[in-house]
Amino acid sequence: MMEENKYIFNFPDFLTHEPDCSEPATDGASIELGGECTPENLLQKLLKERKRVIQWRILNEATAILNSQLHSESLPLKFIKCAKKLVSAREALLALKEEKDTGLKIVKHFTYYDEFEKELKEELIEERVKKPKGAIEIILQKEEVINRNSARFSSHDLYGFSAIKKNLLGVPLYANGKVIGALLMANKSGEETFTQDDQELLIILGSQLGIALENSRLYENVDEKLQKKVDELESVNEILLKQHKILAKSLEIHKQLTELALIGKGIEAICNTLTAFIDSPVQVEDHNFNIKATTMDQLTNLFLCGKDLMEKNDYAGQVKTLLEERKPVEIPLNAKATQYLVPIVAGQQFLGLIATVLVDKTLKQLDRVAMEQGATIIALEMLKQRAAVEQTRRLKENFMEQVLEGDFESEEWVHHRALQLGFNLKKAYQVMIVEIEPVEKDKSRPELYQEIREYCVDSFPNCIVVTKNNRILVLVTFDSKKQEHGAKSLAELLKERLAESIRDGNWWIALGTSCSKLGDCVLSYRKAVTTLDVMKALRLKNKIVVNDNLGIFSLIEINPQRFAEFTQKTLGPLMEYDQKHKTQLVDTLNLYYKYSGNVLKASRKGYLNPSTMKYRLRRIQDITGLNLKDPEVSLQLQLAIKLIYFDCSDS
Repeated sequence: MMEENKYIFNFPDFLTHEPDCSEPATDGASIELGGECTPENLLQKLLKERKRVIQWRILNEATAILNSQLHSESLPLKFIKCAKKLVSAREALLALKEEKDTGLKIVKHFTYYDEFEKELKEELIEERVKKPKGAIEIILQKEEVINRNSARFSSHDLYGFSAIKKNLLGVPLYANGKVIGALLMANKSGEETFTQDDQELLIILGSQLGIALENSRLYENVDEKLQKKVDELESVNEILLKQHKILAKSLEIHKQLTELALIGKGIEAICNTLTAFIDSPVQVEDHNFNIKATTMDQLTNLFLCGKDLMEKNDYAGQVKTLLEERKPVEIPLNAKATQYLVPIVAGQQFLGLIATVLVDKTLKQLDRVAMEQGATIIALEMLKQRAAVEQTRRLKENFMEQVLEGDFESEEWVHHRALQLGFNLKKAYQVMIVEIEPVEKDKSRPELYQEIREYCVDSFPNCIVVTKNNRILVLVTFDSKKQEHGAKSLAELLKERLAESIRDGNWWIALGTSCSKLGDCVLSYRKAVTTLDVMKALRLKNKIVVNDNLGIFSLIEINPQRFAEFTQKTLGPLMEYDQKHKTQLVDTLNLYYKYSGNVLKASRKGYLNPSTMKYRLRRIQDITGLNLKDPEVSLQLQLAIKLIYFDCSDS
């Protein structure tokens, strides 16, 4: 180990000679004392001696700092304040060349008057710059002292200082014969310039500082490898201890969570246990971002649920990491709160997510382990629940098919079996039939039917869906007092989904009548089948039709093909003429009958001239060969028009 260095200051004579009242002042303030010791002269001498005592004290303080084994990084910060006090400067700057690059380390200390608090304050600033400028550059390049007043330097020379300066004193710092930095002082208190004594003192201090810095650096370099090894060993030991603690705690967490799953406590108990482990609220969501369990009640204003993340473009990257890469993500919510989300995955299947919000605390590794362990256990619990739900679903589907086909012994059997399967017999029921006719560029019918099935179950968890004869049958359970949760609501949601999935193909949604008993669902099913047949006969594609709105057209159940033939026979020639000549004669006839044959009213409502209306009616008679005045003909035409313009999609 290097022997401790002792520094000896060679101070100028003006600091060591005995005071003499007859001597004139030599500190730059020329005082005419005369030849005798007057009270004024004595006062000046006392002030001068007081200044020397202060300087001695400061030099002793600087000596103590330089002789101490301080780190080279902390040494400049302690030294610069002593140098500033020694020459009575208001601002000081120390620039040191970096050992490993071409940059400079700058340490600034300055005194300023706080107008708000009415007192002098000090501030110490440390920064790094790439290259020297101004007075620093002059000292480092020319290796000479700078001692100037405000008339001899520009603002460019004042790099590192404030804009207004009275005077500037700077000296180079040497180590092993090379300049390693510069020490600068500015704004000497109460004087126009720095004295020769100030300059000599600063040179002495600068040389001693250079030696101290070099010795400190040598000491650090010698000890660096040994200290590095010690630090590495301590770091490895600390990591091993930390990992051991984490492993032990992880095993404890896994054991407790597994026990909860084994005894069937469910997701809510796992959520509560995780909240206790990490001391932060936790929320569990399924793959549709429906909440399965939560303790997030107190942080609803901060928390971002899965739906929030999906809807906000700002989190597209985190959503991709979470849902596609299946990795945890950390999202800063504000300056104090952070949200951590972990995907719940089984194989390649995304089952949901688990999230927590940490307020005024950082996410520890143990917290991450607990969340990931929780996600694994919850995945097992979800799979178990899904298997149970799937089994119940199959039983309900089989039961539904029996009911819709009327294949049951009695109402009592239906009632008993429904209770076994968990049906709420106080609810109302309605059957909906969905049929699709995709084109080649659409997905296949099985794929689309699977999507429809999943969408219906996700939107209305209590509904039952089966596929039969290339049709989807949906039994919707709802509260008869809350029609917004009925089959029509599901049909409207499904309509939007089908419009996106089947752009060029056709689809039909037919709703049967609602009923209060499960045994009556067979009637609702038959009405839905009738409604679908009517829709196809009338070419009502891509629509929703409710059986209750069919009115007299429910009679089409007798023979829908006959009605289609009747429509073609009655209005076929007129429809062909409109299509060939791009005219609107069928619309004109509809307008005429809509206003009971009143030509003036019909023409006004249709924004036509009465003469134009009359002309079109004559053309209709010529094309069809029918007399519009004949009551029997009018009845047939009106019935055919109603079939063409029929719309029973409104509830």
